[in-house]
Amino acid sequence: MIETADEFVRLVTSEDPAQRRRAAWEDALDEVWTSLVANYPDMHFWVANNRTISEGVMRSLAADDDWRVRDRIAMKNSCPTDILDLLSWDPHDAVAAAVAGHPNTSDEALRRLAKHPWEKVREKALLRLKERSDRSG
Repeated sequence: MIETADEFVRLVTSEDPAQRRRAAWEDALDEVWTSLVANYPDMHFWVANNRTISEGVMRSLAADDDWRVRDRIAMKNSCPTDILDLLSWDPHDAVAAAVAGHPNTSDEALRRLAKHPWEKVREKALLRLKERSDRSG
């Protein structure tokens, strides 16, 4: 378990690949993640990259100024539908594409993304809607 924000920073910035893997895979208390979000803006991407962050931390990072952070959140398997709905309005194409391809994205958000200016986003959204239609019908 990652015990402190400073430990997480050391893991992320380590030359040792095993240490960097710990930063991506190991759990930490929400207080550690909250401290990182509040005090280490340059670590937001790496926090978003961790596979164990809580829904509350995801919510904080879903509004981050850096599209790469929002993209990481949109790609999380555990990302809740309401966060994906919020991210479906994101101005960055990569974030929109991640949301369009996510299995938890609502039909409403997918219908909106099916009209997105970028063809890749439209295709993903339409495919996801078709898959759902095929399963239910």
